[in-house]
Amino acid sequence: MSDCLVIGGGVIGMMGARVLAMAGARVTLLDQRKCGKESSWAGGGIISPLYPWQYSDLVNELSRASQAVYGDLCAALLENTGIDPEYIQSGLLMMNDYDTPKAQAWMDKNQLDFQPHPQGALFENIAQVRNPRLLKALKADILKHGVEIVERTKVNQLITENSTTLGVVTDNKKYYADNVIVCSGAWSSSLLEAKNTIYPIKGQMIVVESKVGVVEHIVLDQGKYIIPRKDGRLLIGSTMEDVGFDRSTNTQVGADLLAFATARFPQLKNVSIEHHWAGFRPASRVDVMVEKHPQLAHLYINTGHFRNGLNMAPESANRIKKMIEG
Repeated sequence: MSDCLVIGGGVIGMMGARVLAMAGARVTLLDQRKCGKESSWAGGGIISPLYPWQYSDLVNELSRASQAVYGDLCAALLENTGIDPEYIQSGLLMMNDYDTPKAQAWMDKNQLDFQPHPQGALFENIAQVRNPRLLKALKADILKHGVEIVERTKVNQLITENSTTLGVVTDNKKYYADNVIVCSGAWSSSLLEAKNTIYPIKGQMIVVESKVGVVEHIVLDQGKYIIPRKDGRLLIGSTMEDVGFDRSTNTQVGADLLAFATARFPQLKNVSIEHHWAGFRPASRVDVMVEKHPQLAHLYINTGHFRNGLNMAPESANRIKKMIEG
């Protein structure tokens, strides 16, 4: 029996398992596929909400607290595992929306400054990580901290008694724990019996090979972005599709994303798409959910992060730990 049972092995689940294990808890983590192969892997790795004034105070609180620790966190992961998450403070060049009254009022209130740029507004402090490398480092790190990882194990239901959560049922085993934390992303609703509260929004993305320096900063325009990686590759995304768990990609979407990048950087006109994929963001109808379950004791919820799971993960994990500690 574990002290804590974490359901879901994305960045939210693994970050939560890490924090709990470092606090001395015996932690078991269950994932229905392999850790870090869903939304966390598929995203862009920007350590900031894209347009922060479009999000709730809670999203921004979790993001700011996480931004403050990400550099040190990635350095610690590199030292402990030898895997570099490639944390880079590349800055974000925003080409639209920054000059609206809503954005200006929000930035004044939150004392957020930008540098004027010929193509928009440059937010110099915004950083990125290479999320597949971050996830690989997190997995290696939590194993070193004693977390038991059980992959390819789907959780079918909770075990409850007298309004108390005791564990979970999988296809071939029951797992018991003092505390259960649901971090299942877009798949969370079925476990929480909250139909359609959390639901998937598909995003398609592409990556192209380019030269280092062609794109200097993260570029954001009309809700789409271009992210320059350390090796010169460019990540270009992403769509917003309410189509359920349809994992298919569309060649026209890939072409449109490439055209979006080429229109802003003509040097890319001869590049070709290396990879094209899709992932499922956990959208929420009630804002991000980092909380105790309102009816079931010893059940905690850490999901609904939508486009911001990676950039809210450290502080989300800290808050769940504090709730468990009372």
